[in-house]
Amino acid sequence: MTTDTQVKGTDKDKEEQGWWLDEDKHAKTKHSLIGLPLGTVVDADELLHPPVASGHFASSETSYFGFSIPEHRLNCEIYLWYHPALKVMSASVLIWTGFKKTSLAAEYVNHHHFLPYPKNDGGDLHFEALNLHVRVIDPFKSVQIDFEDRAQNVKFSYRQDAIMPPGVRPGGYHFTQAVKTQGELNLRGTQYKIDGFFSRDRSWTQERREDPIVMPPLTWMVGVFDSGFAFHCLAMDDMALKPSWASAFPSMQPNAGLFWGYVWKDGELAPVSMARKLTTYDADGISPRHIEMDMADAKGRHFTLRGEVQARLPWQTWQNMNTIFCQTRWECDGKVGFGDSQDVQFQEFPRLFAR
Repeated sequence: MTTDTQVKGTDKDKEEQGWWLDEDKHAKTKHSLIGLPLGTVVDADELLHPPVASGHFASSETSYFGFSIPEHRLNCEIYLWYHPALKVMSASVLIWTGFKKTSLAAEYVNHHHFLPYPKNDGGDLHFEALNLHVRVIDPFKSVQIDFEDRAQNVKFSYRQDAIMPPGVRPGGYHFTQAVKTQGELNLRGTQYKIDGFFSRDRSWTQERREDPIVMPPLTWMVGVFDSGFAFHCLAMDDMALKPSWASAFPSMQPNAGLFWGYVWKDGELAPVSMARKLTTYDADGISPRHIEMDMADAKGRHFTLRGEVQARLPWQTWQNMNTIFCQTRWECDGKVGFGDSQDVQFQEFPRLFAR
């Protein structure tokens, strides 16, 4: 998941920061991306970009990869976060199964906050600190990813091939895309076949400031049912459905939770035009367990989705926020699919509702 933090500034600043929201109004009105056509990309967007025009140190670029083995409740998350103005980056490989209370309880975690910035264009990258190799074979179509930690007996090699065009956020600078993954994993001596679906994510030429934000949880959701049906949706719970956090955020309005998304179905890609979501949390008050969502796209197609979390792990991309990674089993119109739901939580929600 890549979430680009919004702050006050000029219209150009907001474009670069990626949310295109007015900070004083985002809790009260529908977001300005809804109803807009999806954006476009060029091949060079698979490569590294220069910093934002402002030159701000929070200039950001990200690549998110991974694979899922639902029958074993196993997820792998690979996250690359570049800081082109500072000329540093971070990178992580995270593999876990089932329900974990901390990322350090994962079957494998290897995260580096500060790494040297790549010296090439980003099309063929080898991160020596992790022994991770990411190579773009064909932009927006195929990527080969190889990793090995000999000391801990963890190794994987897999190829991802797109099953759809990139779903580009309106205005550009960010896309999500469902892919087919095939390869092999050795996890501390246990062998797994990688043969499923995943959804990659990428963003660039934006500021991602780590300032504290007061807002309800924001959920990044993807699901893939087969090569002809996948979705992505970024949304908060709908105030009209009485979410657990409603009393703490009274300025939130009904039917205003959707940020953006897409549906890929039967060879047609369309932006999400409506989404009404409600999350049920576990007894601890902050760990997602179920998601109910009604969704429609710009082509008039309607979908009723029910998500059940079957593997879960918290991960802090930066210290002022926490993301709850959830491998989610989705049901929709008689079909079953899988994908991440990532509950992005800023301090106010856990501070008030964690039990």
